[in-house]
Amino acid sequence: MGITTTSLLSAPVQASFAMRLLSVPVPYMIHSLCAEQKTMPKNGGTIFRQRRYNPLGTAEVPLGNSGLTPPPQLLSALNVDCAMSFYGSYVMINEQVTLQAQDAPLNEATRRLGVSAKQTEDILLKQALESSLVSINATSGVNGDLPTEVNTTDLQGVYKTLMKASAKPFLSGIQGENRFGSSPTREAFVALAHSELIGQLDACQGFVSKWNYPNQNTTMDEEYCSIANTRFMLSPIGSVTANASMLGNDVYNIFIMGQEAFASVKMDQYSMQFIYLPAQYSGPLALNCSAGYRICHASVIQNDSWLAKFRVTLA
Repeated sequence: MGITTTSLLSAPVQASFAMRLLSVPVPYMIHSLCAEQKTMPKNGGTIFRQRRYNPLGTAEVPLGNSGLTPPPQLLSALNVDCAMSFYGSYVMINEQVTLQAQDAPLNEATRRLGVSAKQTEDILLKQALESSLVSINATSGVNGDLPTEVNTTDLQGVYKTLMKASAKPFLSGIQGENRFGSSPTREAFVALAHSELIGQLDACQGFVSKWNYPNQNTTMDEEYCSIANTRFMLSPIGSVTANASMLGNDVYNIFIMGQEAFASVKMDQYSMQFIYLPAQYSGPLALNCSAGYRICHASVIQNDSWLAKFRVTLA
C-alpha cells in the first residue's frame, strides 16, 4: 500500500515563526535609584557648578559685660563641579530587512536602544561612585582575606561613619505589625551592591528579607534585604574590582549612602534624544534606515562624607 509521507511530500516551508518574541535580559539599574536629579540650563556652558557653604563655629563664650564686640566669623564655601558630556549609539537596518522580516526589527531596535540609553546612564553613575574617596574594607569576617566577607559588625561601622558625618538616612523605618514571620525595619541608608553577594548577605546577623517586611508597599523591585540600618539593592551589573584583594580575589564594592550624596545631571530640553532617519537619508538608492539615541549627562559626588565604598570579598 502506497502512503504519502513527509519524505515524499514535505511542507514547502519547514518553519513556523512565533510572533511573541523571547524576553531580553535587562538588569536592575540600581545606581540611579539614589541619585538626585539635577538639570543643567540650556546655553549654560559646559560645567555644572554647585556650591556648599561650610558650617560656622558655635558661640560658646559669654559676651560678658565688657561691651566689646567679639570678632566675626568668615563665610567660606566649596564649589563642586562636573563637566557635561555627550554619549550615543545607533542601529542601521537595511531596507530589505524591514520589508521582509516578520518580527518588526525596527520596533525592537527602538526598544533595545531605550534600554541601552538607560543602562549607559546607570554605568556612568556607577563609575562616578567607584571614585568615592571614603573607602572602607571589611575586616571582621573569617575568610582570611583583606577585605573579608560582608558582616554585620563592619556594616555597623560604616553606619557610624556616615552618622558621624551627619549623613541623613534615605529610608524611614517600617513599623512592626501583627503578621507571622515579619519583622520591623529601622531607618536606613541605601546600599547598592552586586547580586553575587546573595547568600553572603543571608548569613549576616540581623538579616531580614524584604518579603519579611511588615509592609510591602515601601519596597522596591531591586531591593533584597535589610541588615541593621542598611537596605540593600542588588543588580548583576553592580560594582566589582577583579583580583583586587590581598589573596587575589574579586572585591565587591558596596556603595552605602545618605541623602544628597551624589547626583545625575541632565541637559535642559535635551536629556535624551531618539533619532530616526528613514532610508531616503542614507544615499542615492535609499538602502538603509537608522535609529539611535544621544544623551547629555554628568555624574557628580556632591559630598564624599555621605557616601562610603564598602569593600568586601566572598566567603
